[in-house]
Amino acid sequence: MLPREHGAWSLLLTPFAASLLIARRWDGDILAVLCAVAALFLLRAPLIALARQRWTWKEPRPEAAQARRWLLWLLPLLAASGAWLLGRWGFAVAAGMGAIAVLLSVAAVWMTISNRQRSPWFQVVSCAGLTFSAVAAARAATGGFPFWAWLLWGFCVIHGAAGILLVHARLDAIIANKRSAAPAPSTRRAPSTRRAAATAIACAAAASLAVAFYQPWLALAPALAAAAQAAELRWMDVSTPLKTVGLRAMTLSIFHALALVFVLS
Repeated sequence: MLPREHGAWSLLLTPFAASLLIARRWDGDILAVLCAVAALFLLRAPLIALARQRWTWKEPRPEAAQARRWLLWLLPLLAASGAWLLGRWGFAVAAGMGAIAVLLSVAAVWMTISNRQRSPWFQVVSCAGLTFSAVAAARAATGGFPFWAWLLWGFCVIHGAAGILLVHARLDAIIANKRSAAPAPSTRRAPSTRRAAATAIACAAAASLAVAFYQPWLALAPALAAAAQAAELRWMDVSTPLKTVGLRAMTLSIFHALALVFVLS
């Protein structure tokens, strides 16, 4: 039941940690937010297993029993952290943020049992939901919604979306290479790479806006990340193992987040 998507874990926890590094504070509210965020993320796999048992699988499977056991400790954890935040933040803020998270979780379950979980645009929406942990952490640490939290979230969304589309571009290129009858160079790319290119350009555009409307230093993180992703797109090598590509992308995401912490602190 433990999610194996390293990219999703990175999208969830890296912005959260970056927000705390900027705020430089730790208290009970932050622990409650961390428990709520983690519980909501971990709930997806058990709910997907139970939904498949209800609507897809014809025979009872052990995954469903395991999912019920996970719910026995995840739901109380979520209820306790949610009750704490309701008392501390008030109904409007806590319930509003919780409702959005629940809707995204339900959408993830539905898309998965519909076998559409690999839709790139759905994954981009999920990226926006996961990286919103930065704003939640900032709310817990500061008691409000500081402007830097929205900037951090926005840049993490753009960077994460570019990474998702780069993955899809790579997978499409691998498929195109395998289907090609003639020997093809390892850098052969599919037309779908335009999606990733457009997102990388969006990173550069965001950096330009930061220079124009906020402060020049803020352009550092998205500009460098966009340059790295543009290089990945330009010299894509489909022979590189996916594990290596994933570790490289995770390293870039951490560097991107640390650079944002540096300029926003």
